[in-house]
Amino acid sequence: MTLSNADIKKGLKYSVAEGSFAHIYANLTGSIFLPSFALILRADDFTIGLLASIPLFSNIAQIFGSLLVERFGQRKKITIRFSFLSRSLWIPIIVLILILFNEQRNLLLSLMILIILIHHVIGSISGVAWLSWMSNLVPPVIRGRFFGLRNSVLGMITLLTTLLGGLFLDWYRYTFPGYSQAWSFLIIFFLAVVAGMISLALLSRQPDIEEPATETIDIKAIFSEPLKNEPFKKMFRFGMFWSFAVNFSSPFYIVYMLRDLHLSYTLVSSVVICSAVTDLFGMGFWGHFSDKHGNRPVAIISATAGAVLPFIWVFTTAADYSIYMLIPLLHMAGGFFFAGYNLCSVNLIFGMAPRQKNSMYFALWAMVNGVAAGLGAISGGLFASNIRTVLGTLPFGWDSVFKIVFLLSSLMRLSSLFILRKVPESRGVSVSWAIRILRNVRTWATTMGYHPLLQFFLPGKIDSNGIDNEKELWPLWETNRGILFARRRIKK
Repeated sequence: MTLSNADIKKGLKYSVAEGSFAHIYANLTGSIFLPSFALILRADDFTIGLLASIPLFSNIAQIFGSLLVERFGQRKKITIRFSFLSRSLWIPIIVLILILFNEQRNLLLSLMILIILIHHVIGSISGVAWLSWMSNLVPPVIRGRFFGLRNSVLGMITLLTTLLGGLFLDWYRYTFPGYSQAWSFLIIFFLAVVAGMISLALLSRQPDIEEPATETIDIKAIFSEPLKNEPFKKMFRFGMFWSFAVNFSSPFYIVYMLRDLHLSYTLVSSVVICSAVTDLFGMGFWGHFSDKHGNRPVAIISATAGAVLPFIWVFTTAADYSIYMLIPLLHMAGGFFFAGYNLCSVNLIFGMAPRQKNSMYFALWAMVNGVAAGLGAISGGLFASNIRTVLGTLPFGWDSVFKIVFLLSSLMRLSSLFILRKVPESRGVSVSWAIRILRNVRTWATTMGYHPLLQFFLPGKIDSNGIDNEKELWPLWETNRGILFARRRIKK
């Protein structure tokens, strides 16, 4: 079974719309909201790290999801059914908050952790099926631009969701001082479930190229095939070290701002939005840049910048210049460079995996990142909890235990870059040449155009390999005014 270009474009449009509501759900049940609610339940540093590690450890379940995909081949059904089961589990969490919050907060926190664990395990099974589904649905010739567009839209959704959610929490706190803050989180979690179900309704309308079911599967062969792929093995090793290093500190930036710097929900939401804004810009820029110059140089450049950022966090304080200038700038830089890394690291895996029977590649990649990231989050939480007792005896006058966590994370990230440099790619320029291109001011104008969002509506070009259907696939949304303006630019 094959899809026409019209069916592909229709499916990609539904993917953007579906992802928007899925991102509302994911942000309202995670982001700053879940750790903030955990702090209301008096969670300690270790528990915060444990909560952050749950969605990461649960990626192990993607192995089971891969076997389901290889056995039955029904990626669409697997994605929708397991996503529905996963998101439905937030309903008992809402009920438990109503029943237990006032008198049994410790029990509520323990039950929440258990249910969230089950929720993420089931959701991970759907995740690998979705990746395999999208790898066939998105043509390689527009892959960078499509995921750049989709992720840019999701970045905008993150911006709006985080801002409105933070404003709502502070509005509730000051408008209803006699009521528990927990009820405002209850409303947020309920809206998340509604958004998650709307996402599934849209997802059901997205077409799929169904793979035939397999009578019997050779589990050993399915596992061993990706690990025989040398480029994938190198990326696998890098992902293990990088994910541990990143998540050693990433769960604690929000806790650091709320607990140590005493920032309001609105202010924390605002600086997180700075990251979402530059993520929006970065996805567009790096998507077009990687299509032209390759994914490997973008991944290396972005990861290098991402390795330096935690070190700069060590110099943040409660002073106004730090809160209103340095911290927002760090979030902006993080959003821009991690947009490039997240986009191009996945695109590297897409390029290494075969077109058919590829689910185990995505499952192993998710598993290694998830397990390493989960261990990193727990290790960071344990380290912070234990080092806090001797913080005053340490040299250099550390005013926050999290600054030591940030420093160690930076050092570990830098050391992992030596592995990433060995990852090959069949196409693209060298890292040094990519840096030379980025140093040229013209690069930014030619890559993004005079208006960044305009690139998402410009017609495509015939591929160097002779693929002549790109113009039929891109842009996803055509307007007469946009096409007319694009043609005028092309003629010039």
